[in-house]
Amino acid sequence: MKHLETILTPDRIDVFLRLAPIFYLIGMAGYHFQEAHYRDAVHGLFLLGDYICYWLAAVTVLAGTPFDVYDNDAFRLVADSFFAEHGYLPFMYPPTYLLAMVPFGLFPNWLSHILFFSLTLGALALAGRCIWGSWKGALIACAFPGVLGVLIHGQNSFLTAALFGGALAALGGKRYILAGILIGCMTYKPQVGVLIPFALLAGRYWTTFIAAGVTTVVLAALPAFAFGPEIWLAFFEQSRFAATLLNQEFVEYWKYLSIYAGLRMAGLPDQAAMLAQLLFAAGCLVWIVRLWWSDAPFALKAAGLVAASLLASPYMLTYEYIILAVPVLFLARHAGNGNLMPFDTALYVLIVLLILSARAVADYTGIPLGSAPVLLTMFLTHRYYKQWEHRRTNVAGSIRPPVSSPAPGA
Repeated sequence: MKHLETILTPDRIDVFLRLAPIFYLIGMAGYHFQEAHYRDAVHGLFLLGDYICYWLAAVTVLAGTPFDVYDNDAFRLVADSFFAEHGYLPFMYPPTYLLAMVPFGLFPNWLSHILFFSLTLGALALAGRCIWGSWKGALIACAFPGVLGVLIHGQNSFLTAALFGGALAALGGKRYILAGILIGCMTYKPQVGVLIPFALLAGRYWTTFIAAGVTTVVLAALPAFAFGPEIWLAFFEQSRFAATLLNQEFVEYWKYLSIYAGLRMAGLPDQAAMLAQLLFAAGCLVWIVRLWWSDAPFALKAAGLVAASLLASPYMLTYEYIILAVPVLFLARHAGNGNLMPFDTALYVLIVLLILSARAVADYTGIPLGSAPVLLTMFLTHRYYKQWEHRRTNVAGSIRPPVSSPAPGA
């Protein structure tokens, strides 16, 4: 392990951080042109991955038919008019996200694609800077290996990671209302935030909890005003359809990072795997409540919450690996403040390697490694927590109460 640390010197790590984003862009461009995803000579369509679904939803709203977005038959007709030969992607996000995407439908598809990913990656870089305390944090976020997966899949995980990281950075900086607003904005992807309310309550962050609730209500009201309250009924109907996609393996299980998917790959039936997922989520909840109730350093609380949130829900795919940039930034900052432990470098390298390889290994070998990078991040967090607890115990034990002098005349 010492040999590894001599190889990965700070200077060499800085070189990697600067080169990695360039390689990601080259890789994305190469994949884009090789696969020619959603290229259409008639419409000039040139989009990558799942973003086509977001853009088409925005275009549908601007055409005056927002309810068609949640009507699979109607939305399929819209999609088929653009790329019938490439299949169909249903829109399964809440109306809050639909409303937020409308401005991106005003632009040509290629420009909309560039704007969305430039803005959301920029937001993630800003969150990284806030967590780290300098622009090196932004560089670390942009160099994180999950970046390439988001770009290739055309997903919105940069936005999720930026909101989660920004909220926790604001919370750690005692900007409680801002933290609550950012957490409220995360409700566009509700499965990521199931543990957040419990953490806020356990940590006694009352202002943030209230601000998050108010923001959630306001954001829910906006599409109701814009499209009519029935838009939420249409979404809930779509949600029932979406709930059936997981156990029917609409998306192959090797593309997930959840405990549920890993157990299904290992051969467990649906109900047994879901029960195990629920039990694991309950364990995550207990761990997070205990961690946030304690006086542990905030960096450990933040890292633990993000990592546990990724495994609490069964519906979590590997393009969400980019969200692990948030706990890794918090943990690395904590370690750099005099808390380095043996094998730290090797463990961080292993997280990176697993993010790069877990999906491919699961696809080609059937070995379910999707959860491994997240579990390792949780292990690192608990390891630092036990180190902090041990130090606190030793300090408390070394401070002995003064021995009382005998009373006069005793």
